[in-house]
Amino acid sequence: MLEAGFLKEIYDSLSGFPVLQAAVGALIVIFGLRLMLKADKAKDAAAAPPPSAGATLAAPDGAMHLQGTVAYVDMTREIRDILSECVELQRRIAECVRIMREESKKQTDVLERIEREQDVQGRSRHS
Repeated sequence: MLEAGFLKEIYDSLSGFPVLQAAVGALIVIFGLRLMLKADKAKDAAAAPPPSAGATLAAPDGAMHLQGTVAYVDMTREIRDILSECVELQRRIAECVRIMREESKKQTDVLERIEREQDVQGRSRHS
């Protein structure tokens, strides 16, 4: 196993080469990401439910591929359903905005009539 002093000497020897330090750092980051992705794949494979005994006996080796396709189709259907719900909610929001616009226009018209009436009454008092 490497000693800490040896690693310190290597680090100190690279201090004059920042490009080399950056390259070594990039390699370490890439290697770390690769290990993390590999671990995620292994964890996903371990978490997958085992196929039923009858399915493995009757299905060819491509059965796992078909399970992935079925899962993809199911997820696509769920996404489609969610998107259709979003569209419906957006329609409702648009309708509410339209109603609010109409009501605010009505209120504005009422306020304008009141102001005109007050102006007329104010002019008649001053005359």
